[in-house]
Amino acid sequence: MEIQQFTFDRSLTQAFLRFSYDLYRADNHWMPPSENELITQFSPQFCFYRSPGNRHAHFLATDGTKVLGRASAMVNSGLKDKNGQPVATVGFFECLNDYSIAEELFDSAMQWLSDLGIRRVWGPMNFDIWHGYRLMVRGFDQKPFYGEPYNKPYYPEFFERYGFTPRRHWNSVEIAGRETLEELAKPGRALYRSLTEQGYRFAAFDPARIREELQKLHSVLSRSFSEFLGYTPISSAEFERLFFPMCRATRPNLFLFAYDPSDRLCGFAAGILDLSDAIRAMHGQSGFIAKARFWYRRRAVDRVMFHLIGKTPEESGKRNGLGRMLFSCVLQAILADGYRTVIGTLMSKDNPSRRLLDGLAEDDRRQYTLYEWKR
Repeated sequence: MEIQQFTFDRSLTQAFLRFSYDLYRADNHWMPPSENELITQFSPQFCFYRSPGNRHAHFLATDGTKVLGRASAMVNSGLKDKNGQPVATVGFFECLNDYSIAEELFDSAMQWLSDLGIRRVWGPMNFDIWHGYRLMVRGFDQKPFYGEPYNKPYYPEFFERYGFTPRRHWNSVEIAGRETLEELAKPGRALYRSLTEQGYRFAAFDPARIREELQKLHSVLSRSFSEFLGYTPISSAEFERLFFPMCRATRPNLFLFAYDPSDRLCGFAAGILDLSDAIRAMHGQSGFIAKARFWYRRRAVDRVMFHLIGKTPEESGKRNGLGRMLFSCVLQAILADGYRTVIGTLMSKDNPSRRLLDGLAEDDRRQYTLYEWKR
């Protein structure tokens, strides 16, 4: 077995990217990523590589012409722990079911990072939390939703065997049935009346002004999530590039902005249509046939993801029920549109939004973990 290290190499990059498609070819739960998006992320023009202080190296494990595994080591200059110490990441990890391959890849990545003086590593994380992170550790028998971490079931064992330890856990819960959803929506109705009487107002996402709306979302989401584990700032341009496709996965009535009595943007909540089947049908392609398959499958969407909710730090301190009210309004809109299944997605154990689900969030059939390795 040989480990090849590179940064920008056309042939090795192609082999690196193609490996995941070969590895998951027979896995009906896997959602092929967009080839165009991967090409963008591995191009020298990608925003990560142009940020001062950022470093990276890719590692490809091969046996002759056969690819056995891959991994990337990345130093994001903005990623720090709570004490301000730098944290590197290992991402884009994939390998065959052979621990010796994973060990060689991890050894290579850790040695490269050690040579740079890095002593703490999180993984898996691709660049930052905006571009994909966490391992699925439970839920392989569940129907996947769009944006859910997915990997081979043996990956958590490989990480832990190497010496990674869990840094944080998240889980998702699927809630089905009109009666249950109506019960969850009830508490927000009185809050809506109270908040509007205080001068709060609420506006639906306007697809006719999509770029302006995405700029607003970037502003309020960045402030709302600034204390999240692993948060690093993201440029307005990169945020727009990442979130623009989300617009085809929502309806205006499922996406609300909140404004306080001074008419300052202070919160948001969004229900996103689960387009997993439609995305999977594209097979990572973007041509006419792939798009036709997408739109055909999109008509059969039957689940909505409660994927985004947040308040500015100032608003969180008021404890006036705004979050529960936004949650309630979006649930009512989901029900009005005829959907009967909602997925509360990717909630960490200390996320206040878990309380909105009134105990249902303790369903642990879907769990994800971010790991940490320290020298």
